[in-house]
Amino acid sequence: MPVTVSRNEQIDLIVAVLCGLGANEEEALIWTEADLRGIHSHGIQRLPVMATRIQKGLLKVNVKPERTWTTGCVLNVDGRDGFGTAICETSLKELTIAARKYGVAVLTVRNAAHIGMVGYYAERRAQEGFVCIAFTTTEVLVHPFGGAEALVGTNPIAVGIPGAPRPFLLDMATSVSAMGRIIAFKHRGEKIPEGWAIDEDGNPTTDPDAALHGSLSPAGGPKGYGLGITIGMLAGLLSGMPTGREVLGTLDTDHRCTVGDLFIVIDPKAFPGGETLAAGVKKYLDELRASRPGKGFKQVMVPGDPEYKLREERLVSGIPHPEEVWHAAQQLRSTICK
Repeated sequence: MPVTVSRNEQIDLIVAVLCGLGANEEEALIWTEADLRGIHSHGIQRLPVMATRIQKGLLKVNVKPERTWTTGCVLNVDGRDGFGTAICETSLKELTIAARKYGVAVLTVRNAAHIGMVGYYAERRAQEGFVCIAFTTTEVLVHPFGGAEALVGTNPIAVGIPGAPRPFLLDMATSVSAMGRIIAFKHRGEKIPEGWAIDEDGNPTTDPDAALHGSLSPAGGPKGYGLGITIGMLAGLLSGMPTGREVLGTLDTDHRCTVGDLFIVIDPKAFPGGETLAAGVKKYLDELRASRPGKGFKQVMVPGDPEYKLREERLVSGIPHPEEVWHAAQQLRSTICK
């Protein structure tokens, strides 16, 4: 049976566990935000892995990252094995000052832990009036188009654009699904949809266990494959980190995290359409939502709509979790916060 908890209950539990291990409260928000939106792959189910990584010294708490401005609008950050979430958010706040001055500013982050839902950062910057494009890398979990073994990360991209009454947000993996969603299906005892993954022999599968031992399929076939390897080279190699098989440390409890993160922040005011951007975004998205739905659909939506609707519902009704996921988190709190 699922266990339903409020946003504040979940934040309090995560704060208790992470603060009990020496971290700070800032880390709790992004993981709860993911669960509110139904992105359970980046929610509280990751807490046991984070806790173990802290206990093993693979994830360091309260470290001071090294920030280097190589030009007036390029900031490169070495996270020194600290929390990627707080490091990215703090660095992006600094980056927006440069974006206001130069029109465009770029941030790379290396040697930092998994940053969670990349859309979190893109949406926040869009709420502040900026356009933000965010990329990150992952372990090899996706088979190449036409291939039978994992050689590409799920390597997500997020784009936030100011709008009204809320920003436009695209947040997507370049695979059909994130591996964390496969784990979430396993926790729920459900089969995964067809076309999401192949087993270790290269055969299509709907069994989450077989998918976990196999590989995910690229979104849109060759298109998602091409985008995935492009993001791997930009976010990984450009930030000074590896790509491909050498990316480790977001799902395991044995290796340093070797992901790379890349953010591009744009000040719309530096461009001809900047002053009318939010209004133009609203007009176009409203037109899309009002368009005639196809057969089998009740309404046309735009990226971010389903997650926003679910978030509003869960703020009222609570966040449902598989019993084993919530109890594992509670057990961590009991053990760590004696």
